[in-house]
Amino acid sequence: MEGELRLGFRIKPRLIKWSNIIATGATSVLAVTALITVYLTITAWKVQQETTRPYFVLKESPKVEISDELSLELRFNNVGVHPAVDLSSETVVFNEQLSAKPIYYDESSIVNEIPKDGASSLIVTIPSEEIYPKQDNIDPQYVVVDLQYRDPILKKFYNQTIYMKWRGERDGKMQPIVHVQVEEKDNIIKYFNNYGIDPKVRSH
Repeated sequence: MEGELRLGFRIKPRLIKWSNIIATGATSVLAVTALITVYLTITAWKVQQETTRPYFVLKESPKVEISDELSLELRFNNVGVHPAVDLSSETVVFNEQLSAKPIYYDESSIVNEIPKDGASSLIVTIPSEEIYPKQDNIDPQYVVVDLQYRDPILKKFYNQTIYMKWRGERDGKMQPIVHVQVEEKDNIIKYFNNYGIDPKVRSH
């Protein structure tokens, strides 16, 4: 219309493209942030699970007795929050020299539930013909115990493998049971391979 002032705005196509890119970028950032939040939440949940699961430790030093045979008593305590059920174990005892087959290999299981702070004892009895107990000197022996059990709340199975060494007997004096060092564990794994020991025992 003549004499009338018209005001109008024209947005350039290039500005529209840039605004679309910025909007898309912002959406992508939000999506990535959401994924990170989910990941962190799941990770925290898994960590919380691991802090409540059953877990066994040796609170007391294992007992060693020698009479007509060698007897080892290992007392395992559940220090986790959840109870443990279906506890089973595989125990292997073998000479420190790693040059002969195991002198003891046995499996055992426990029916009863082991609650928080509950304990269970594993008795290892080695026949006299294997260890010759009536002598003043007995070679050091490795003792490896693999534990398997279930958390009835999380409905998950767990394994623990505990590596120990009984230092034997010297001049009629009983030596202590100690933890195995890292380099010793590597040699034990090779020993298990050589003698075809169940890989479940050595995989943890």
